[in-house]
Amino acid sequence: MQHVVRSFGLATLGLAVLTALGCSAPAPAGAPVADGGAASTGPRVQRLVLGLNPPTTESNRPSLVVSTNAYPGMPMWEDLFGVSPEGKELVPQLAKAWALETDGTSYRIQLQKGIQFHNTMGEFTADDVVFSFNDMKTETEPVAPAVPRTLNIIKSFEVVNPYELVIHMNQPDAGLLTSISQAENIVPMRSKKDGEARGHLVTLQEQPVAGTGPYTSVDHQQAQYWRFRRVENHWRKTADFPEFEWRFIKENSTIFAALLTHEIHVAALPPDMVPGAEQKGFKTIQGKAPGLHVYGTIRGVYLNKKIQATNQVNPDPNQKYVYPNSPLMDVRVRKALNKAINRESLNKAFLRGEGDPLYNEFFHAARPGWNPDWQKNFKDAYGYDPEAAKKLLAEAGYSPTNKPKVGMVLRPYPYFPGLFDMEEAIASDMRVVGFDVPLEQIDSATITKRDQSLDFQSHIYGIVTSVRPLAGVATYFSAIQGVGGRIGYESDEMDAIYANIRRTLDTAKAAELWRQWGDLAYNQYASIPLFWMPSEAVVDPAVVADYPFPGTISGTYTHVEYIKAK
Repeated sequence: MQHVVRSFGLATLGLAVLTALGCSAPAPAGAPVADGGAASTGPRVQRLVLGLNPPTTESNRPSLVVSTNAYPGMPMWEDLFGVSPEGKELVPQLAKAWALETDGTSYRIQLQKGIQFHNTMGEFTADDVVFSFNDMKTETEPVAPAVPRTLNIIKSFEVVNPYELVIHMNQPDAGLLTSISQAENIVPMRSKKDGEARGHLVTLQEQPVAGTGPYTSVDHQQAQYWRFRRVENHWRKTADFPEFEWRFIKENSTIFAALLTHEIHVAALPPDMVPGAEQKGFKTIQGKAPGLHVYGTIRGVYLNKKIQATNQVNPDPNQKYVYPNSPLMDVRVRKALNKAINRESLNKAFLRGEGDPLYNEFFHAARPGWNPDWQKNFKDAYGYDPEAAKKLLAEAGYSPTNKPKVGMVLRPYPYFPGLFDMEEAIASDMRVVGFDVPLEQIDSATITKRDQSLDFQSHIYGIVTSVRPLAGVATYFSAIQGVGGRIGYESDEMDAIYANIRRTLDTAKAAELWRQWGDLAYNQYASIPLFWMPSEAVVDPAVVADYPFPGTISGTYTHVEYIKAK
């Protein structure tokens, strides 16, 4: 996807001038500037405000908010490996170089020198790397599946000197570097000195453990805002704006109104509201790389394995699956569900027709493992056909007096506010062909608990993510011990291929394995593929000249230090 700036009917906009709210003195300067240079002079506002829906979970402990809810902490923390604004992955960040050792199970990492932590917490070294990983192990609350999955890859750390360390893996794992990079946002680097001085896990009411990012945390009110102050002469990129704020706004109409009144300067709006903002003279900027996509996940097809302490499995050991009588166990039902959905109508209604078809979850023609037959056969296999869907349900033994019950779980996503309404539209399509689809609005914490106990017996819900295939399959499709997140369709055959993929560092062999995995997922209707979505930010052109961001990282609105002042 190309980086696009659109402007329609640009009107003269008044300048929004915001006053700084009780900010303390600037943080100490980092090492000499690497590639960011000094900030531009004279931005139109002191504090840049980005308005969006609140994250489903808020915390200043990274282990509780990885992936989709990690974006609020990105301005203040950095990772070993970064993602460029253009979407190039595994670029140097706090690590300047790395290489696989000859044993095939270790990575030697060279660190940047002279990088300073915020709040006079000293220089970043290898000891801080080890602390950042070990700190994730001390968590007392339920963590996202990505945390133990990543930590389980690592056998030990070997600190060679303050700027060099070796990470030893239990076995070769193709996913390690991506998992500990900005692409997945699982283990941001934090200060050992600050963390150990606290003597406890920080609460949301405290300041986060110090990081090295372009902004430092100043003030945070849960479900309202999070404010940051610029780090002057930052080693990597000095931000244009002296202050930055996430403004959490529950209602999309309120986000729109705040943009019109210049209370916010960058907005995450649902696609149907974007044209109205453009007509008022605001600009829409799209992310630079494909990655954000929406699909439906199948809940209830769980292998009868207890791989997590919280998993509640079928007491009959002879049962291969936890819920053998779930309607979603029948491939004909899963196929009927897919063929019930009018994707063209959804695209027009919720994405302004700008969504690109997603033919198989996580797969793109530009990614390893792509099979062109998935696109070629999609209309027959997955395409909208209500009569075919009704016939499939009848073949599976269902009728108007015996409808398959499949619950639709509703929850909003801050970076795709239209998902809630899209899910309701899908439920309506399903009812037309003979499904019984109760709507269940559930908060994120309850969803997590029910996922961990395998409580969803016959449910679907929408996922909006930029997660990469390695992490995505682990999270949504796997029941492998120490890896599986258990929140999607599961299969022994798919797990066996995926285990081989993780152990394979040869890219050609891995691509063939990915194609095998994808063929199984496609033919088994393991998910409900919908769309690749444009990642869009609506900006006030009187304040923002450009916002280069990849759009490929869960949370979408990353790289805020690169927002250019007018």
